[in-house]
Amino acid sequence: MGVYVIGDVHGCVKTLAALIDQFEVGSNDEIWFCGDLVNRGPSSANCIRFISSLKIKTVSVLGNHDLYFLNICKDNPKSIADKGLCSILEASDKLDLIDWLRNRPMAHVEKNNILVHAGIYPSWDTKKVTLLSEEVCKELKSHNWQTFLSNMWGNYPNKWNDNLENFDRKRAIVNIFTRMRYISRDGYLDFLLKKAPSKKIDGFSPWFNHESLKTRKERIIFGHWSSLGLLIRKNIISLDTGCVWGGLLTAVRLGDCKIYSQKLID
Repeated sequence: MGVYVIGDVHGCVKTLAALIDQFEVGSNDEIWFCGDLVNRGPSSANCIRFISSLKIKTVSVLGNHDLYFLNICKDNPKSIADKGLCSILEASDKLDLIDWLRNRPMAHVEKNNILVHAGIYPSWDTKKVTLLSEEVCKELKSHNWQTFLSNMWGNYPNKWNDNLENFDRKRAIVNIFTRMRYISRDGYLDFLLKKAPSKKIDGFSPWFNHESLKTRKERIIFGHWSSLGLLIRKNIISLDTGCVWGGLLTAVRLGDCKIYSQKLID
C-alpha cells in the first residue's frame, strides 16, 4: 500500500488531476491532502467533486482557507470576489459540497504520521492532537457550526494553555492547527509572520524547530507555508510549494519519500 500526500491545492483541479496521474495508484493506495482545497484557484467546486469521487481512500484535513469559506458560505455569491468560492455557492450541489468539507478533520493520525495543515503545538502529544481535533470537529458537525466558526477569527490567545475555555480554547486550537508558523521559545505564537525561515526574526523561530519537538518520534506532515516550500526531514515534511501562485503542486510518497511535482495548469 502506498500513501501519497499532497500539498495545498487551492482549487487548482487540473493541476491536481495531472499530479495524481503520475502516481499510478492502485486500489489499496491512499491519497492524503494537507488542506486548503479551496479558495484563490480557478475551481474550488470541481476540486471537492474530484477528490470526493476518487475510487481510493482519501484523507483531507482542514486548512485556514477551507474554514474561511465555511464561515462565509452563508453570504451572497455576488458579494464574494473569489470566483472559485463562487463556483461552490452557485452550484446546484452546494449543500453537499459544504457538508463534505465541514466533515473533514483538523488532524489525521495514522501509525507514525501526523497530518495537519499548519502545525502542532510543541507540548501536544499524539493523543492530545487527536482529542483536540475531535473537539473542533464536533462543533463543525453540529447544527450550530456557523455560529461556532463566526467566533473563531482573531489572533488571541496566542499561547496554548490547557485551562483555556469556551471560544478562546477553540480559537487557539483552530489557529494552531491551521495558521501557525513562528513560535517563541516560551510558546508564544505570531500569526502575522509569513517570511521564509531564512529571514532571521528576533525571538521567534519556525514551530518545527522548537526544542520540545526535537525528540519526537512521529513524523509531522503539513502545508500552509508557501514561502518555506518543500522541506524533508526525518520527522518533518512541508509540502506547500505555491501552486496557486504559479509554482508547483507537490506530493510525497510516505514509504520512500519519493517526490512528485506538477506545474500549474491554468
